[in-house]
Amino acid sequence: QREQEGVREAVRRRRRLVLNKMSHDMLLRNKAWRIIVNASKRSPTFFVAFTGAVAAGSYYVASLTQGGTNPSDKKALFISDEKLKRNAGLHAQVLAKANKERLRVLLEEARDNKGDNTRYKAALK
Repeated sequence: QREQEGVREAVRRRRRLVLNKMSHDMLLRNKAWRIIVNASKRSPTFFVAFTGAVAAGSYYVASLTQGGTNPSDKKALFISDEKLKRNAGLHAQVLAKANKERLRVLLEEARDNKGDNTRYKAALK
């Protein structure tokens, strides 16, 4: 049992080394990447400029993607009440009507100072 686990771990380590070496070799075979690495080693200014260019490019691509997938009209982000009412079912319409009636009663009581706070105290208990 322990011997099998040891063998499995050795195989895993070997696979990781091979994969790391493969990706490293693939990058080194690419002439453009070798030029970038060598220029970065020789010039810290080039390294900073290249890093900035990559960051700016990433930001630009992300901005384009966001702009292409989100509506530019701010009003399009909010759904109108009429559209919600049209798409709502009967149950939702009844609930909305009841909520409006409750709100109307509450605002009338607050405006006219009718009733005391016992109703609200009872609701909080």
